[in-house]
Amino acid sequence: MKTGIILAALAAVAATTNIVVNTFERPTAKVTAKIVDETGAPVVGANVRFVFSGAMDDNAIVKVEGPTDTQGEFTGEGHCRREIGTSVTKEGYYAGTVNIPMFKEYKEGKWQPWNPIAETILRPTGKRVALYAKKVQVNIPILGQPCGYDLETGDWVAPYGKGMKKDLIFTIRNKEVRDAGNFDAQGELTFKQPLDGLQETSIPDIGKNSIFRWERQAPENGYQPKFQLQNTWWESLHQKPIRSFKFGGKEWEGYFFRVRTVEQDGKIVSAHYGKIRGGIEIEPRETPTCTIIFTYYFNPTPNDRNLEWDAKRNLFGGLSWEESPREP
Repeated sequence: MKTGIILAALAAVAATTNIVVNTFERPTAKVTAKIVDETGAPVVGANVRFVFSGAMDDNAIVKVEGPTDTQGEFTGEGHCRREIGTSVTKEGYYAGTVNIPMFKEYKEGKWQPWNPIAETILRPTGKRVALYAKKVQVNIPILGQPCGYDLETGDWVAPYGKGMKKDLIFTIRNKEVRDAGNFDAQGELTFKQPLDGLQETSIPDIGKNSIFRWERQAPENGYQPKFQLQNTWWESLHQKPIRSFKFGGKEWEGYFFRVRTVEQDGKIVSAHYGKIRGGIEIEPRETPTCTIIFTYYFNPTPNDRNLEWDAKRNLFGGLSWEESPREP
């Protein structure tokens, strides 16, 4: 009877003090986050949160958080698996995570290395602007013919929609679907004006741990007037899929574009800029034609290359949840 009373008392104490009554604890990790800005200067007063998984009980979650010191550092310690959940926030900056590699070995109950310093860039918010931002998943109206898409109306150009300007021109030339694992779709993305085009980009190092990943401005030059589209897979021939997009890793794929370009005396006098986040996917299996999937951000101000989107100012109104981007 006394044993039962003692165990009940321990459980009550644990429930009120977050103490885990469990002898099978995971190894302990100690880590230091060093938060810097884009120039490498320490960010003082940023709130760092570490989420440790506690003991073997998956419900034993321990959160350790606090502000960075004058060196931009904050240290946390706790029992965990090989990974630690993290977040970093500060007013005037984009939220981010701390770049802590996965632990691989431990010694005497401590993950190694013990107390590594994980430097992470916290990006300040700049001149955020209102943009047309939309997640597109739409069927191309017809095969074998160019179909214009208007970025400002978010629709196909007449006679297939209410669009007025052919900013992006999609043409699906070949489509063959035998079954779910044997199909071929090929086409291209082109543009109306000779100096319009697309330019592939990658996430810079300063954006890899931030919710704002990309460069703030589109480049002035380097745009290509044609982009090949393909999604081919002949499973019966033991062929690996051939795609013009990075399936499964689309978060890391991006493009800048320039449209509505006007040239005078060999010089660009007007152009509109934007970005495509997550690649341009084509899916031939679910519709009579082909589905086009991409997410874009379009600046309606001529010659303004700023693409740092204010997520509270989407120039599209009435978008559904599925159509609304949430990342800048």
